[in-house]
Amino acid sequence: MRIAVVGKWGSGKTTTSALLASYLGSVRKKPLLIDADINVHLPALFMREEFPIEKYLSSPENMRKVKEYLIGNNHRIASLAAFRKTTPPTKESQLFVLSDAQNYLYQNFTQDLGTLFLMAVGTYTEDQIGASCYHNSLAILENLLSHMDDRGEVCIVDMVAWVDAFASSLHAQFDMLLLVLEPTKKGIEVRKQYAHLTQSAGVYDQLFVLGNKCFDHADLDFLRREIPEEKLIWELGMSQYLRLLERNWDQISFAGLESEYQPLFSQIFEKLQSLAQPLDTRLPKLYELHRKYVSQDFIVERFWDLKGQIDESFSFHG
Repeated sequence: MRIAVVGKWGSGKTTTSALLASYLGSVRKKPLLIDADINVHLPALFMREEFPIEKYLSSPENMRKVKEYLIGNNHRIASLAAFRKTTPPTKESQLFVLSDAQNYLYQNFTQDLGTLFLMAVGTYTEDQIGASCYHNSLAILENLLSHMDDRGEVCIVDMVAWVDAFASSLHAQFDMLLLVLEPTKKGIEVRKQYAHLTQSAGVYDQLFVLGNKCFDHADLDFLRREIPEEKLIWELGMSQYLRLLERNWDQISFAGLESEYQPLFSQIFEKLQSLAQPLDTRLPKLYELHRKYVSQDFIVERFWDLKGQIDESFSFHG
């Protein structure tokens, strides 16, 4: 099962991602938590030391290593450069199997924090400033997700802010999109943007809203007026625990959250379980997006025809 936590800067998506991961780590097998935001704030909620820069997925050397691993014996990929962000898996690919803690990708690119695995896409390195776009870094996350076998496990991704995920195939990689927003007009405008884009992309059924930083009943009433009842999961109030956490820069723990808010996270997980679909049902959409992406002139001019990378006989079930 996969859930992307999305929203604008400052809405609370990173804290929500961390609490959900902490909750799941306390009640079931530990999840994989991925920080896909350029600011890389998640590790500080769990670790006193910095996340090792040498494990950032977006570093050029790590991109190469991850791609080489995922390619495996895939003869449909002629070179690393031809392994594009939408390239789907084939029978000859190597998969990121989340149930295998000894997997190469776990061992080399995550921090095992006991109750969860933490991974970070990363931010700009000095040599990338002014020469690269963060969307290029997100491409390796797309590769990772499209080649991920998450059966029986949970992957939580704290996504890049705003609607950047819709510039690629990321929106089609998840069972659930959880939009975290504040009870403001700006928050409602962001929700309208997401509703429009998810409807256009065919994933509106996966979009749900978590109202955050609700100070009083007026905030709650505002959200309930503006958001369809079936799309509003619940509201998280002004948590004293979370305020102190940010002020003191302590490590986060689900057990520390006020008991009145704790049921929210079991509710989110229950919704995720209800939305989870067999992995193979995602493949036709990924194939469609790959055909669309590789049909662009700049791809055709450089690589000719990459639509042959699709293996229609592939199945995650072998």
